[in-house]
Amino acid sequence: MALGAALGVGRLVSGERARPAAPSARSNGPTRSDTKGMLPALSVAPSPAHLRQALSVSRPPAPPPRSPAIPAPPSLRGTDVDGAVIVDERGDLVVGPELLGLFDYFLSAAGEEPAAAIRARVVAAIRERAAGPAADQAIALFDRYLGYREAAGAARAAEEADPAARLAALREIRRAWFGEEAAARLFGDEEREIEAAIDESRVLADATLSPEERAARIADVEAALPEAVREAREAATRPLAQQAAEQALRDAGASDEALHAYRVATVGPEAADRLAELDRQRAAWQQRLDAFAGERASIEATVADPDGRRVAEEALLARSFTSEERLRVRAILDLAR
Repeated sequence: MALGAALGVGRLVSGERARPAAPSARSNGPTRSDTKGMLPALSVAPSPAHLRQALSVSRPPAPPPRSPAIPAPPSLRGTDVDGAVIVDERGDLVVGPELLGLFDYFLSAAGEEPAAAIRARVVAAIRERAAGPAADQAIALFDRYLGYREAAGAARAAEEADPAARLAALREIRRAWFGEEAAARLFGDEEREIEAAIDESRVLADATLSPEERAARIADVEAALPEAVREAREAATRPLAQQAAEQALRDAGASDEALHAYRVATVGPEAADRLAELDRQRAAWQQRLDAFAGERASIEATVADPDGRRVAEEALLARSFTSEERLRVRAILDLAR
């Protein structure tokens, strides 16, 4: 993974945090029997004084607020809410990164509507997914998360240049706000992934290693990642690996039949057929693009007047492509209007 990803250890501050996939289980009922995942009353760490009342869940649950009447901000329209609120069999909140996915989904609209409106949306979304203590705990965690974002944002001005030092500083802030256990449950997988990226970058930069040693050390780093993180990384890189393998087959002179057989073996017959159709579409597009480029070169060679050449090129472009395609052609060939 490129080190650029590791350099974004403070991305939660800007709302650009990579959102974890929501669990498939429904979030408004018992989904896990693991009571270690809950954070009763969010008491794993001392809370800042201005949040103590907000973090109390001993008071009677407030009536569920109505969803805001105003339309969703433009960036959220037509999208599905990320994240989830998971409740254990005792009705307590299960703390995990899926909560941050829910929070960040709504916080991504910061700047499009007031902070109070965003909080109202988060509270409504939580109460749609959970009730009783779990809902109160999730709302309290959201308020603590807002405080954490402010603290992390204030610390950015003094960020260390070294990625490992930046990650260490961010880890310290997270544990000050959430405590060791909750911070590990909320951010642990992400932090281990960033650590892996830093380690891999160091391996790649080590000129004393042979290619075989470098590959072996990177494999060791990957093997040490949690299974869920490994699966997510493999899923993200699988298309690139597939493309690289296919290109290697083409470079070796593999026939279309051999390529199709490889695809069937690796991604299945239906996906292989879709890839074959995509190949045909790309080939047809490239043929049209090559034909246009050839005729355009002919115009440039035969029409001396710049204005006349531009008119002829525009006419050729209009004959060769639809209005939508013309935008793409202009970008590809850097055509001046």
